[in-house]
Amino acid sequence: MFELHDKVFYGVIGVCEIVDIGNPPIKGIEGEYYFLQPVFDDKGIIYSPLKSTKQMMRKIITKQEAGNLVEAAKNCMKDERLSQKISTPEYDDIIKSQISFDILHLIRYLYIVKGERAKDLRKMKSADSRILIIARKLLYGELSIVLNRDYDDICTMMDEYLER
Repeated sequence: MFELHDKVFYGVIGVCEIVDIGNPPIKGIEGEYYFLQPVFDDKGIIYSPLKSTKQMMRKIITKQEAGNLVEAAKNCMKDERLSQKISTPEYDDIIKSQISFDILHLIRYLYIVKGERAKDLRKMKSADSRILIIARKLLYGELSIVLNRDYDDICTMMDEYLER
């Protein structure tokens, strides 16, 4: 169970802060809910049942895990795991899995695809581009919070490593 003001990784939204726990102010909905405020989106609160098994929510990664991901990105050209092919049907499963290393692998692979298509003077497929945007938002947002660094700085740094 999570506590008030914990930062959690929620579904495909990314990092959220638990701003309240209780009954949501919506008619017909009862029971205990987490009130989640997405860290990088101030459009509204997400209500997630405390006992939900449908929506995956986890603790954000540790500073050590974040450092390991940054190191993996730095050395991505030497790491065979980060250059392995990923089939298109796997993209959504990787995003939904919330496994940070797998999302890093997906970003790296999509940058490889982007580079190969650019050599042929072609753009990335729109589905690939959409998934890349989502994956970057999820992983880089979490790294930004954990490492207490500006989101744009994390984007610049990680893209520099992964686009090679």
